[in-house]
Amino acid sequence: MSHRSAAPAPAPTETAAARAPLTRRRVLTTSAAAAGVLALPGSAAWAVPTSFEAETRTGRRAPGAVTDLSVVIRWNQAAMDAILGRYQAAGNRFGPATVNARALAIIHNAIYDAWACYDRCAVGSRFGGSLRRPRAERTLDNKNEAISYAAHLALLDLYPEYKVAIDSMLRSLGHDPELTDPRRNSPAWIGRRTARAVLDYRHGDGANQLGTPAYSDTTGYQARNAPQTAGAFDPSTVTDPAHWTPLIVNGKTQRYLTPQFAVMKPFALSRPDQFTVPAPPAYPSVRMTAAIEELLDISANLTDEQKAIAEFWLNDDVTPPGAQQMWGRYVSARDGYGVDEDAQLFFGLNMAECDAAIGSWAVKLDYDFARPSTLIPYDRRGQQIHSWGGPGQGTVAMDGVDWQAYVAVPPFPATVSGHSTFSGAAAEFLRRFTGSDSFGDSYRFKAGASTVEPGLTPRTDVVLHWPTFSEAARQAGISRVYGGMHWSFDNEPGIEMGHSIGKVVHRQAMRYFTGAHR
Repeated sequence: MSHRSAAPAPAPTETAAARAPLTRRRVLTTSAAAAGVLALPGSAAWAVPTSFEAETRTGRRAPGAVTDLSVVIRWNQAAMDAILGRYQAAGNRFGPATVNARALAIIHNAIYDAWACYDRCAVGSRFGGSLRRPRAERTLDNKNEAISYAAHLALLDLYPEYKVAIDSMLRSLGHDPELTDPRRNSPAWIGRRTARAVLDYRHGDGANQLGTPAYSDTTGYQARNAPQTAGAFDPSTVTDPAHWTPLIVNGKTQRYLTPQFAVMKPFALSRPDQFTVPAPPAYPSVRMTAAIEELLDISANLTDEQKAIAEFWLNDDVTPPGAQQMWGRYVSARDGYGVDEDAQLFFGLNMAECDAAIGSWAVKLDYDFARPSTLIPYDRRGQQIHSWGGPGQGTVAMDGVDWQAYVAVPPFPATVSGHSTFSGAAAEFLRRFTGSDSFGDSYRFKAGASTVEPGLTPRTDVVLHWPTFSEAARQAGISRVYGGMHWSFDNEPGIEMGHSIGKVVHRQAMRYFTGAHR
């Protein structure tokens, strides 16, 4: 990909949105001329940003950052706001990573297919080049309009409860959300036509979006072990300790999140299980004992940096695919991308994330392996261990049955780590798309900012920095081990599998970008 240089933008006028705390999710800010701010139930204000204050997590502007956000970035942030709003409104700690990855892929597939109609050689995923518009129509205004109508229709399909906000977003960009029968071959018609084709295809992809309830399991999965109350482990009820055990958290019993993604239609993978990882160690075994000892040692000796890494990448305010959207937005700002580059970047990035969700869930369903949160208490019951004792307790002596992870544990099996697979796939795609592994983003984790140990951890600021995409992926993966949520044998193979997925997705995406796909 070619990079366009851009002069540094002047600092925008400060607004209420700009004065709000800069969170991991809120990397986009509004200028004084922002087109509108809408309130989503259970979420932060939904802004229609028009310029960067910064596109980094440290609060500094990336070198060469552009002044204006492309319409692709604006709809990407709108999608993230809808994602966050839905699961916060439901009172859930974690957003469903698989569902979110699919939603972002669908939205950016619709955006890309609309954009491709105005490019001289790119072809769309549903119509190829059959809807290509003549050269005179390939203007920025037409691209922006087609993209906006495509994103609008896709978001309405995926998040109908936010229709008022989604309509307002389209209206703020100068378009009519009530326009349902636009003139044939107009930008609005192109956007709606391409988005409808993407949606129709994805309604039958196996995710069960239209099920009752939406995304409900179609595999008939049944856990081998009875649910365990978090913090009150009962080894006597365990049938098969090596397999996944649902937890009861605050009175709610976990249900395996979307096991049907293991058989969903992928984008670039030849089949959901095209890539896999080695089987987990047998239990009991020497290798499994070593894996348990490793996590006990980490837990007993957690440093402030390890805690910060575990919490930063927990991503309970954006979910794993959301973290990778920030990678993409950083790259766009860093390299001065416009709508043409952004349409391609976010299409490929999110196809990689969706295929990573499918691939990792195929492995999870196959192995159904136990998380440390249940296997360690089972294995070390009745034994004295030293480990992290809970918020503010530091390292304490305890019965092994009381061992707990540093972070909350999501509702699906351990092997393979989804975080690792998502991150490896994103890193590989971005490395190939930009032509370099160079990244450069960073984040300052403020003293006392922990949500696990608020006011106590870290004792001083901890700066997390990622010189390369590979380093960002590595840190995202190891964060799950530091947090006690995953085993090392979930992590390293997951990152490797993610890189393999990113490679095939990039190869497939380039065939669309260059018009070689038939």
